[in-house]
Amino acid sequence: MFDTVAAGYDHPGSRWFDQTAQAVASAAALVDGEQALDVATGTGKVALALAGSAPGAQVVGADLSEGMLAQARRKAEAASLDNAEFVQSSFERLAFGERFDVVTCSFGIFFVQEMTEALRRFSAQAKEGGRIILSTFSLGSFSPLSDAFIRLYGEFGFEAAPRPWLRVGSAELLTGLYEQAGLGGARVVEHDFGFELRDENAWWEIVYNAGYRGMLEQLSEEQAPRFKKQHLSDVRERLAAQGGSRLDIRVLIAHAVK
Repeated sequence: MFDTVAAGYDHPGSRWFDQTAQAVASAAALVDGEQALDVATGTGKVALALAGSAPGAQVVGADLSEGMLAQARRKAEAASLDNAEFVQSSFERLAFGERFDVVTCSFGIFFVQEMTEALRRFSAQAKEGGRIILSTFSLGSFSPLSDAFIRLYGEFGFEAAPRPWLRVGSAELLTGLYEQAGLGGARVVEHDFGFELRDENAWWEIVYNAGYRGMLEQLSEEQAPRFKKQHLSDVRERLAAQGGSRLDIRVLIAHAVK
């Protein structure tokens, strides 16, 4: 799925990714001479924010999707950030050793079933005293529009898996995950990255260019236009009913020291 959406993943409608990348880089406080690893780097937003924050540091971005990595490498070259490199790797194959001063994973850890084991693997790549930083969506983000999407998807005969970020969608759940991975004392800060949608089509651009793309591709040629028309009609009514077009997006950023 991520190879499929790679070309459109940096769509301006998904502006919270850029805002989160800057917030993660700020929390990381990377300095020249240090090394950072960004896991599930995608198109490299966090890795490039880290690289830009400390030109004398070295940053490695790792991701399973070659399509996403190709976008990350292109952006690094365009920005002349030669202190960032990108490698293909899954969570399970991370084997850098205790090399990094900072390890980050933005909107990625909730995609694996065994999150505790994944976080332990991230920590194993960090030096003693290294900073381990995760980001995820807070409970309620994208509602009620995402709820309407999921409900209609079910009415079309498809079963939607629970949204994975709900598993770590609160400060309590995130700090609990850190504790289970042997990383006590995690601090969690919530950021409000919500914004006004210009109309229901702006919501569709978000849906189509991000995580719901794989679900949309399950629809038949006959179902797809009908689903879109019905969903956007519902979204338009919901925006009118709530008296505004603000999309609620809140992001949690957690930080602990190994």
